[in-house]
Amino acid sequence: MTPKCAKAPERVLVGHPFNPVYLLPLVELVAGPETSQETLQKAQNIYESTGKIVLKLDKEVDGFVSDRLQEAMWREALHMVANGEATVEQLDLAITAGPGLRWALMGPMLTFHLAGGEGGMAHMLDHFGPSLKSPWTRLEAPELTKELRDAVVEGCETEAAGRSVATLVNERDKGLVAIIKALREAEAGTPGQGEQHGS
Repeated sequence: MTPKCAKAPERVLVGHPFNPVYLLPLVELVAGPETSQETLQKAQNIYESTGKIVLKLDKEVDGFVSDRLQEAMWREALHMVANGEATVEQLDLAITAGPGLRWALMGPMLTFHLAGGEGGMAHMLDHFGPSLKSPWTRLEAPELTKELRDAVVEGCETEAAGRSVATLVNERDKGLVAIIKALREAEAGTPGQGEQHGS
């Protein structure tokens, strides 16, 4: 990660905020091989002073953590559209009315821990682990044909129902503020999430 021309490699790091950056608190922080702990701590302090929640990554990974998780879901969604298995509207509703609500409180790992009942994640892995080999997901990206592109674009336009991007952004932001406030008031969410959020 650190460019060879860096004159002060101990001061090189990457801060990756999450969109929309003016509302969502997440910032992924990655040190270079020569980054000093002092630099890392200063960066964390700066981000946290603005209300951000810092996720320090132990290892650099292409696409960071949050975007890789999103990308995996997006690829699967595109496959389903391409295969006529689900529409854009169905895909969005499948998340916003289902796992998306749970994910606002706890991530995918703790969600599956609860799904294991009293046995927790151990039961989930022991009982459902073999099904991970089932062809339920297709992590290879589908071919972006004109037909797939047009179907996804048309689906989004249908779902937008005449609302402009600016209108949708405003609706999204109002909803995010409400969710963040609700989590803060309920003192709920992934550890660190219930702390002060920048907005």
